[in-house]
Amino acid sequence: MNNHRSYASSFILLLILFYSNFSFSHQTDLLLAQANRKINSFHDKETTQRFNEWEKLIYHNVNKTPSEKLTLVNNFFNKMKWAEDKTLWNEKDYWATPIESLIKNAGDCEDFSIAKYFTLLAMDIPEKKLRITYVILDNQQGHMVLFYYPDKDKEPLVLDNMRNEIIAKSNRPDIRYLFSFNDSGLWLRDNNTMQPNEKNIIKKWSQMINRIKRN
Repeated sequence: MNNHRSYASSFILLLILFYSNFSFSHQTDLLLAQANRKINSFHDKETTQRFNEWEKLIYHNVNKTPSEKLTLVNNFFNKMKWAEDKTLWNEKDYWATPIESLIKNAGDCEDFSIAKYFTLLAMDIPEKKLRITYVILDNQQGHMVLFYYPDKDKEPLVLDNMRNEIIAKSNRPDIRYLFSFNDSGLWLRDNNTMQPNEKNIIKKWSQMINRIKRN
C-alpha cells in the first residue's frame, strides 16, 4: 500500500455513505453461500477441504470465547502461504476476498487481515472491536495486521500473519501504528505525518465488497 497525505474526515464521510448501502448483518450466510458456489467450480480435493474447514471453523465455534475465536481464526489463516499481489493476481495492489484467498491458499498481509476480519465478524465478534491496521515494521516496511480491542479502555491485541501468538500492542515494539479502519471509519495516530490515501483505500475495499456481493 502506498502512503500519501490525505484528509481523514473525507474518508470517514465516504465510508459512511458507502456502508449505508451494504450491511454485514448476515456475514456468515453471505460468505458461506459464496464459498459453496465456489466449491462447485473447483474439484481439487485440497481446495474443497479448506472450504470445509473454514465452514466448520465458523459454525462450530460461534459459542466459544472471544479469545478462543481469535486464536482459532489467526491460526487457521496463518497456514496460508505469503505471496505478492503481482504473483497471485498480476496487479500491484489487489485486496482479495476471503474466498479468493482460500482458493489461492495464499495472499499478502492485507489479504490475511481481511480474511480474519470477515471471519471473526461471521463468528459474532462485534465490528467495533476489529480494525484492519496499517503499521510500519522495524525495517521500515509497510505491513497490515488486524487489531482486536477487548474493551474500550484496553489496548488492542495484534493478529499478525507473521506469528501465531496474539499479544498486546505494547508487547510488539517491532510495529509502529500508522492508521486503522473498519466498516465505520478510519483512525489516525496523533501527529501522524504519514496518512493514508483514502481514495485508494475506498476503491480497493469497494472493489472487494462488490466481488463478494456478485459472486
